[in-house]
Amino acid sequence: MITFKKYLPVTIYMWMYGSSFIYAESLWGTKKAFTIRSCIWQLNENVIIPPLEELSVCVNLMRVLTTSEWTAFDYKGPGQQHVELGLAGNGGNLKASIFGKEWTVAYDLAKNNWHVVCLTWSSHTRLFQVIVNNRSFEFPLNETSPRYLAANGTLSLGVSHSFVGGNIVFETGKNFLGDMSLFRIWKEQMSALQLAEFRCVDGNIVTWRTQDWDYQKCPSLPDNSLKCESSKYKIQMHLSITQNTNNDNTDSQEMVLSWLKYIFHPKIMVHSVSLSSKSLQTGADLTGENMEAVQEKPRIKTQWFDCVVFVRVIPEEDVSITVSTIKTLLIPSYSYSADIVLMTNPVSINILSVAVLPNVTSSPAVSTISPVFSQTTNIPGIGSTNITTVVTLMSSLRTQAMDKICLISSSFTLNKEFGDIFYRVNLNITMSGSITDPKHTIEQWLQETLQRCRMDVWNIVIKGAPKYKTTFQVQALAPVNETATERLIFELLTQGYINASIAISVPTDEVNITQIDPGLCPEEAMLTVYGMYMWPSMTAQSQYELTCVKGNESATRFCKLNEATDKAIWEAPDMSKCLKTVSDFGDLENITVTPGNSEYIVDMIEDLLNEQTGLSNAQLDIMLEKLSEVTEVGTLTPDLSSSITNIVSEICHITTNLTQVTNKILSITDLMGDRTVFAGDAHNMTAPSLALQLINPDTSQFHGLTFEVSSVQNDGTPEIFYDENFTENPDTGTVAFISLPPTIENFFPNSGARPRVQFHFYGKEKLFEDTSSNLTLNSYVVSASVTNATVSELEIPVMVTLRHLQNKEDWDIVKCVYWDFNKNDKKGGWNDRGCEIVNSNATQTSCSCDHLTHFGVLLDISKTPINPKDEWVLTIISYVGCGISSIFLGVTLLTYLAFEKLRRDYPSKILINLCMALLGLNMLFLVNSWFASFNSNALCITVAAFQHYFFLATFTWMGLGAINMYLALVKVFNSYVPSYILKFCAVGWGIPLSVVILVLAIDFNSYGTSLSTDLLQESTAFCWFKNDVTFYVTVVSFAILIMVCNIIVFVVVLVQIHKMRVNKPSSSRKGFLHDLRVVASLTFLLGLTWILVFFGWGPAKTPLMYLFSILNSLQGFFIFLFYCLMKDNVRKQWRMHLCCGRFRESEYSDWSRSVPKGDKGKGGLQVSSSMKSEITSERKISDTSNTGTSNDDFLKQESKQ
Repeated sequence: MITFKKYLPVTIYMWMYGSSFIYAESLWGTKKAFTIRSCIWQLNENVIIPPLEELSVCVNLMRVLTTSEWTAFDYKGPGQQHVELGLAGNGGNLKASIFGKEWTVAYDLAKNNWHVVCLTWSSHTRLFQVIVNNRSFEFPLNETSPRYLAANGTLSLGVSHSFVGGNIVFETGKNFLGDMSLFRIWKEQMSALQLAEFRCVDGNIVTWRTQDWDYQKCPSLPDNSLKCESSKYKIQMHLSITQNTNNDNTDSQEMVLSWLKYIFHPKIMVHSVSLSSKSLQTGADLTGENMEAVQEKPRIKTQWFDCVVFVRVIPEEDVSITVSTIKTLLIPSYSYSADIVLMTNPVSINILSVAVLPNVTSSPAVSTISPVFSQTTNIPGIGSTNITTVVTLMSSLRTQAMDKICLISSSFTLNKEFGDIFYRVNLNITMSGSITDPKHTIEQWLQETLQRCRMDVWNIVIKGAPKYKTTFQVQALAPVNETATERLIFELLTQGYINASIAISVPTDEVNITQIDPGLCPEEAMLTVYGMYMWPSMTAQSQYELTCVKGNESATRFCKLNEATDKAIWEAPDMSKCLKTVSDFGDLENITVTPGNSEYIVDMIEDLLNEQTGLSNAQLDIMLEKLSEVTEVGTLTPDLSSSITNIVSEICHITTNLTQVTNKILSITDLMGDRTVFAGDAHNMTAPSLALQLINPDTSQFHGLTFEVSSVQNDGTPEIFYDENFTENPDTGTVAFISLPPTIENFFPNSGARPRVQFHFYGKEKLFEDTSSNLTLNSYVVSASVTNATVSELEIPVMVTLRHLQNKEDWDIVKCVYWDFNKNDKKGGWNDRGCEIVNSNATQTSCSCDHLTHFGVLLDISKTPINPKDEWVLTIISYVGCGISSIFLGVTLLTYLAFEKLRRDYPSKILINLCMALLGLNMLFLVNSWFASFNSNALCITVAAFQHYFFLATFTWMGLGAINMYLALVKVFNSYVPSYILKFCAVGWGIPLSVVILVLAIDFNSYGTSLSTDLLQESTAFCWFKNDVTFYVTVVSFAILIMVCNIIVFVVVLVQIHKMRVNKPSSSRKGFLHDLRVVASLTFLLGLTWILVFFGWGPAKTPLMYLFSILNSLQGFFIFLFYCLMKDNVRKQWRMHLCCGRFRESEYSDWSRSVPKGDKGKGGLQVSSSMKSEITSERKISDTSNTGTSNDDFLKQESKQ
């Protein structure tokens, strides 16, 4: 015992003297104040940054002083001048850099407040993220960007640096003036949610410890506002166990556990312990002692271990306080017994806050391995027990059987880290002999060879023959040593295999073994239709089981090693034995969507949708609201976006009425396209009747973009493709086509990130129903948009071509339109502003538009097609009727012009002018197509102008007839208009002439050759309007104005007549036929039959077109009928001048009584107050009606006949 006490201090001194560890003090709870004085923090040269394939970097920043430009940190590869990774600021923006390229983030860090800024990147997703206070900004990288971060570079905090002559030079003028804390780097890319969970966790590449930084006498300062609480810790340290070799039977792990339980108070619970031996010191090695002297004394053995301990602190406390407390407890030595002492090397203690604790299979959690080959270990042929002996042993046993190799290897391969180790193996295998299934043989050989040494083989991929290129992953079960296990795998594989039938050989120079770090499947809260499940962090190739939320069974989930990325990923859980907790849409409505549960919400919707054959309005609203929330807050991976695409497609199929939710659905798909994160330059998603093409164009080589849907498969799924060029014409047979000109580049955001252009195709026309319009969609819908930009007023228009759902007939009218979100009280509707038809045939229509949105082609259903038989009949009626009218209009004109007595009154003179205008209109209509057949543009413009003139003149004189009727019947007394007929002629012929001249002056090309689509209903050339706007302004609006006035006068006249008859009951004896004649004569005189054209649409179109054609083409005949044939004084004139014998009537003098005073005197219309009341009496009405006269005739003069 005396000797033990004597040599113990010497042993401990030698051990501590030989320690190579550097004191690592935690910097948690401290900050670096860069405003105190000019000093620099630089990454210690002993910290090695490997070539990372992905990473996450976080730092806490507080700006104290305002500067225009500043640098938070700057990392550059060896000798590089560009910033490999960095964070800076410029004005109110952040500047994030990776691989020499800089992105701008519009986020101003407010002064005197702490801000957490993180940068994440992965070569697998090609996505660079800037996360500021949990708000993410995403920047996709192109395929040419580097796969690895430059290794072993230089990192500076608060200032940028460069290299001059191989030396680091720190740049001034852009210093960060403020406080900085908790700079950490991890070798994994993490989401914003994961980084929030890692807020109090040390990095695994760079930590916030003094060991990692060279701060050149600029120490950190404590800051109570930086408190951060954590409950999980990893302790790394060197531990010595010194004991008398006579008491060598005590188990090391028992001693360590006893020590830890003794020093830790109850709130610090040991989770797991891992020991690995370093080397051995005995009394024989002590300086100044000879072997003989030592052999006479009790011998002392000091065993050194690398010790890794995981602990949980409950309740969790501030990291800096917890680290200090644990370290204080570990430093004192511990006497396990009178001759056994445990002691740590204080400078070797390293305490890290971790996110998860490793999986353990025993309680208490201990994985402790006894020291390797002590002095008393007896192995034949081995005299030394240090690690060199292990290497010698491996060499001597190379030719032994595999079982012995595994056995001996397991006895000395002790792991420094807790847990299994994984490797990626690539090798070439040559086989010979009788082999029926080479791949099965190789798989069986690999499994049998490595499994006997407690190693599992996963994800075997075999290619080629006769030399088989093979790659797979190996899981070496703990406890293992990295280097020794790698060598063991090499030895096992290169041994090959030989039996009587086959031989397998692996050349030693064709084996590549690389250790991989799959990490952990992350702790994950999963919300499903089966309830909420909290899956803990798990190592790769392990399964976890949870009791079902509802039911007595269990749900299982496997954490697998991904064969492509070598990372641990969760597989979908198996919940087939659980009962659903979300069974209807009411349960779904009560769930709050978060970034973490977005995928599960979509899964729930899919499950509920699969059980539905239709959706009520309430169910539809709930489903779309949840999808909208997912697209707003979720991380939209390609898989998640594809699921949303399928859901929207299914909604469109099973829902009959989508009018109320069209805008909602379009907003969901648009936002999904904007936020979907994918690798590469393009990504597409297709589903029945729906397709999305997302493109991140290269702005340096942008020549436009074209998107086409070539066909639609039987299940409705479109076949799509795109081209990085602008073209005006699609390929033959294209279903939908849209091409964006190069000028779209002017609308790309200037944020530095690559823009996003998205194209959508919608194959369900019921999604775009506009109930306020009589137009129906006759094509599929295609759209284009640029993320975060409104594209409008393009100089070069967007070209759109859409195939018709049903062939267009010659009489059909189509429109190029876009979906206006603001129409119909924000429910959406079609609008044609900014879109024009370029070309239209039976099968497709091409449009040009000056903006981007959702485009379609509409068919005017008011133009209901008439069958060919009806077309032919209507054509005959129109031409025959116009011919008949022209003949009888000529007879009427000759009658009134030949017999002077007939044209003495004003109504007759107005009738003559009306007949002249109507005769010109009919005659030109009959010969119009003949003139158009000459294919002369000038001739056709002239004919169209005259046709327009006579049309306007006809309506003008009908209106003047109504005015004259109103003045004569209603305003009878004290109404004098000088030069009455002269002024009427100036208006009746002058206004139409002015309108025609104005049209010719503005744009004479408004007239020209077009297709006849009204009366003729056939595609024959016709000289008329080519400009629809001019037609509606100068024809339709003019006709409507005249018709409205004439209808008012017509009603007033009928009311006045009724009053007259009431005042003289004796006049009512004339009966119904008399009234009918009066109404009919007024109807044709005022042209009221033209009203029928405004009601000629829909199912009533055909019968109304017959009625319209008959009445209006025969208007001239009816004027002859009522104002010549049925008028008594006209018949008398015919009999006096045209008949002979007994049919001839002699002249009589009562005509003088019919001459109005205006004609005898002043030449104007004068109806004095002295006129007898019989002028407007019912007697006159009766008399004129009996003779078939018009209402105008009995206003004044006919009373004197």
